Amino acid sequence: MKKNILATFAGCMSLSTVLYAAPNKTLDLTPYLKDRFENNCAVRPNYDLHKMTEEGEKIVKILKNHVTKEDFEEHQAYATTIYTLKSTIYQGLAVKKIEFSWGRSHTLSEYLYFDLSTSSAKQQFNKIKWNKNQKEEGAGLVIAKDGKYTTVQCYWSEVR
Repeated sequence: MKKNILATFAGCMSLSTVLYAAPNKTLDLTPYLKDRFENNCAVRPNYDLHKMTEEGEKIVKILKNHVTKEDFEEHQAYATTIYTLKSTIYQGLAVKKIEFSWGRSHTLSEYLYFDLSTSSAKQQFNKIKWNKNQKEEGAGLVIAKDGKYTTVQCYWSEVR
């Protein structure tokens, strides 16, 4: 009898853990950004996952749930917002930050920040078919080392 009660109690505990545990949801940016970063930076005239509103700049809800920190910087030539992310990937690689930048010369940029400190991350990064040869005038893709991160910047002209 004691064994049956203990087994029932253990089963209920396991079920309640499954029912009430917070789901570990990872946001995959690939469906949102692949056409821009791997095909044509100027594929859309606006940002992905970021909108200008009357109240100011806003990220869309799907990204907001993965932001741990937001930094806004305004400079003479450009303004930028950097979002530090959690549980976010692109093509299987962890994305540590995403940045949206607007230049006074009407150039828009999106940056992805990757931590490539492991050999497997470097291998995965090198498999991605980044399009460095943009066909549209005023568009480009730049891969650079930025401190401990590798950034991929996709930029395009706001004026067409």
